[in-house]
Amino acid sequence: MDLSAAEEYAIKIIAAESALPHAARNSASAAAPAFALPNGLWPTVRTELVAQSVIGYPANAIEDLELSPADQAEYLALAGKNLWGWYRLMRAQDSVLAEFRQAGIPVAVLKGAAAAANYPQPNSRSMGDIDLIVPPDHFDRAFALLERLGWENDIELEINPRHAGFQKADCPEIELHRYFSTCTDKRQADFLDQAIYDAIPRAEWTDVAGFSVPVLPPLENGLVLLAHVNQHLGSGLGLRQILDWQMFVSAHLTDELWERGFRHAAQQIGMEKLAVTTTWLCRTYLGLQTAATWFDGADAQLADDLLLYIMHKGNMGRKMERSTQATRIVMHSFRSPAALVRYLYTGGRSHWAPARKHAWLAPAACIYQIGHVIRKGLARNASMGELVNDARSAQEEVDLLKRLEVTRM
Repeated sequence: MDLSAAEEYAIKIIAAESALPHAARNSASAAAPAFALPNGLWPTVRTELVAQSVIGYPANAIEDLELSPADQAEYLALAGKNLWGWYRLMRAQDSVLAEFRQAGIPVAVLKGAAAAANYPQPNSRSMGDIDLIVPPDHFDRAFALLERLGWENDIELEINPRHAGFQKADCPEIELHRYFSTCTDKRQADFLDQAIYDAIPRAEWTDVAGFSVPVLPPLENGLVLLAHVNQHLGSGLGLRQILDWQMFVSAHLTDELWERGFRHAAQQIGMEKLAVTTTWLCRTYLGLQTAATWFDGADAQLADDLLLYIMHKGNMGRKMERSTQATRIVMHSFRSPAALVRYLYTGGRSHWAPARKHAWLAPAACIYQIGHVIRKGLARNASMGELVNDARSAQEEVDLLKRLEVTRM
């Protein structure tokens, strides 16, 4: 694979951490990685781990690398910041969940703490925002409750009907989901969302490093994590989403669960091949520990190509130049007329206030978004050669997604 030295060693460090027995973590008996970093490489490896949003996960493996005192201090500062962000989010989430319980509103956490629950050290998982979902008939009550608690709605449902965004001073953002799926195929989207709705009443309040979190049952929680990988394909899939999936597989996805229901559900949402390929990638490169064999028939070349794609993207597209993303998004949207119209309509309403106020301006919103993309391209002052390269790279990504048979750009 065409990986840089920093990317290769970042992967090796993660694999070394994953290979540690759970009981050996944070103990003197933990085995050291069977490699050493080349001189001077650590700064770029550290940058890679940050870009992939996994800086806190391999703390034990990094401790055994015998970094210089300055490098150790810098890493500890980054890991400490990650840990502080984790507890800040969990405290805010804990307070909100207590209010939901008191109000009798069924709720489940998506991703975030529900993913961290499967990690050997949950507080090593990098956190972003808080994703909550309630049954559809409780959404309005949940929305009103957050407003009463002082959270301000900052993403209007008219702009993004999938979820309402809420902000509050000195707190992480909350996304209150009306639905979760981003599948372009309505049948697949409906299957996933209905599975989640049906599972919310069965969410188990789970201890996650001292915090009580309502986590969906394993099958449905796994579908959410798989769909999260799918969601970020084409826009910015990083190792954080991949590790979330790896931890779920290690903790829950046995051959029995796969055959008892997960395989069928993954087929129904168009992600069976993605599940098989990603799991093979995790076992081969990231140290996945599992006795399961359900993914043994994976396409090794496809898994290699997916890993290369991930390492070149970074979490949320952090390793991509933002000026090239519009070109790639448009190219990905051309995969289907529905995806293209959705992109133009959503983007147009987001960037043009009149279209948010008047439904009859929907066609004009699409035209407005086309102009917006053109203006961004002109502002970038890119050469024709650069635009051609962007388009070629986007087409290669589209081809990869087709081979994965995924349903999201």
